[in-house]
Amino acid sequence: MENAVKITRTESHIISLIQKIPVLSYYAPSRGWSFLISWGHRLAGLTLVGYIFAHIYTLSLLFHPATFDADMRFLDHFVFSFLEWCVAIPVIFHSLNGGRLVLYELFRVRAEEIVIRSMLIVGLLYIFIVGFFFIEKTQQISATLFWSITAAVSLIAFLIVLFKIWMTGNSILWKLQRLTGSFMFPMLIGHMLVMHMNYLTGHDSKTILLRMESPFIKGMDFVFIIFLLFHAGYGIFSIIADYIKPGPVLKSLAVLVILAMAVSAYFGIRIIVGL
Repeated sequence: MENAVKITRTESHIISLIQKIPVLSYYAPSRGWSFLISWGHRLAGLTLVGYIFAHIYTLSLLFHPATFDADMRFLDHFVFSFLEWCVAIPVIFHSLNGGRLVLYELFRVRAEEIVIRSMLIVGLLYIFIVGFFFIEKTQQISATLFWSITAAVSLIAFLIVLFKIWMTGNSILWKLQRLTGSFMFPMLIGHMLVMHMNYLTGHDSKTILLRMESPFIKGMDFVFIIFLLFHAGYGIFSIIADYIKPGPVLKSLAVLVILAMAVSAYFGIRIIVGL
């Protein structure tokens, strides 16, 4: 039997503060932290789905650069900038916890305390790094170089998971959910990071349109939007299926989810191709 990992004084203090939150103080003792982490993963995912829809709408304004720039100037207010930075929290939590689940499901990594502790440390570092870049707004990096490295890491993660799960008896949708998640694990984290390393990269129409002239960037965005929307759609359906029994209602909701993701994919691809 593995020795239990000792909780540090800092971690004990953080847990005591978290347990004072009404909802958590009820569910932590009765359902356990695994239940809370599971629902945290789902809520973070749903938050990111909303962000995806808003992001697609904002990028559609690039067909009218002056309108896009005016919208970005409006969103440059401190309140909106702070909220944009806060999106890094569900991004890093959902990504790292998804990686934890893949390690558990496919590679039988069961050292939960160590993995969760590592997630916390890496997550906090990532959030502070994003915040630093967001405040500085002075970094410069080649989009092609950055995305080439990120795409290579994503492809490696994709292939590792592919070789591990493809011959298993799980459903094709279950496999695709893990595959798209493994590919987007580096991509989503990288996207959030690079958008804040140089402010103009994600907030200036000329900079974005110049980047979108690259066939490589267009190809990466195409794969990204398809994988992202499939992952989001299947995730939403999985949550619905946990609470609604198989039947006409579940089928109707599944159709609605498919339509919502298909429409979003249409507009996303239209933006990528049209710019």
